[in-house]
Amino acid sequence: MKALYRIFIALAAVMVSSSVVAQEFDAAGLRYNIINGSEAAVVKAWENGASLYGGVVIIPETVNYGGLNYTVSSIDDEAFARSGVTEVQIPNTVTTIGESAFAYAESLRSITLPLHLKAVSKTMLAGTSIENIAIPEGVTSIGYGAFQSCLQLRTVMLPASLTFIDAYGFNNCQNLFEIYCAAPLPPKATGWAIFIGLSGIDVIVPDDAAVEAYAADKVWGDSETFSLWTNEDISVSMALQGDTFRNNWMKVELGNNLAYRIYGEDGEEMALTAADNYYFPIPDHQVNYVVVPTNLIRDCDDEFTFTVGENSAITDVEEDHPVIYVNDGTIYVTGDNYGKWTRVYDVYGNLYYQRPAINNVIGDLTRNRVYIVIVGNYVKKVFL
Repeated sequence: MKALYRIFIALAAVMVSSSVVAQEFDAAGLRYNIINGSEAAVVKAWENGASLYGGVVIIPETVNYGGLNYTVSSIDDEAFARSGVTEVQIPNTVTTIGESAFAYAESLRSITLPLHLKAVSKTMLAGTSIENIAIPEGVTSIGYGAFQSCLQLRTVMLPASLTFIDAYGFNNCQNLFEIYCAAPLPPKATGWAIFIGLSGIDVIVPDDAAVEAYAADKVWGDSETFSLWTNEDISVSMALQGDTFRNNWMKVELGNNLAYRIYGEDGEEMALTAADNYYFPIPDHQVNYVVVPTNLIRDCDDEFTFTVGENSAITDVEEDHPVIYVNDGTIYVTGDNYGKWTRVYDVYGNLYYQRPAINNVIGDLTRNRVYIVIVGNYVKKVFL
């Protein structure tokens, strides 16, 4: 009887413990599940058959519930699947992102992944509208169908740590045209249909030895799908501009079809992103951030300082910069550009256009390619 009593007490304790650990709660527009005494996971939130998530989502590092702070350490399977999110910024406290976490969130255009992520999970971003993606160093694998049917995906930047891409990884990414891969040896791509049906993809690798290694690989050496190149060297100018977002964030436009390393006031890297925008928390004092353009193979020589303070945003770029944008296959250059020249190159250095920069309209360029537009000393990378 005493033994049975002890078993009953033990089971009761486990049940109580499980009820605490499995508790869900809502905070600041997201739903969480307490997964242990100090950590929480972002989980899906549905009502009437539809996800409650939408718009810009900035996941916090910590969340408070019941007077206790929990570190946000993971994102559950299908947490944002088929939701209306448009941009997602994930903190470095997150180390695991579940399968299909953002699958078929068709409005999702850009995402900042955490620096401590180790794997891109199965169908994690399948069917989204992301255009550029930078995979952080430390990720070793890209899972089954991770980017399948990302029809707007154009530029992918892969880290030196990547060793494996599973089946259907980039299947049906019809607009994928450039992959920067910092890995000196080709990641194994032994599964089925990883790049099936795709063609004209430029693969940029670190050096000539890497070109030889990729060319000898059964997948990466397929000349009908890929053209292999060594890393191009191009400077990029930035005119960082910030706008207050939801009162306590500073939204800074990045863009440029590149990735960016962002360093905090302690000099430590705090983010790697290829998102269109990055959201800085507004502190109660001025904080200097450094933004460095990169393609993961090489960082740009120039770095740009951005200062965020309470209700303020200051950049070290003081001069007005030209406005360069693309619409329906045409490059437009506007702004006060008197005395400057506009030059347009492809990423391999071939000059396509050269004229004085007075409200240029540049058409008749080959579509589905990347071009470098230089106006005076200002440089921008565009996609037609």
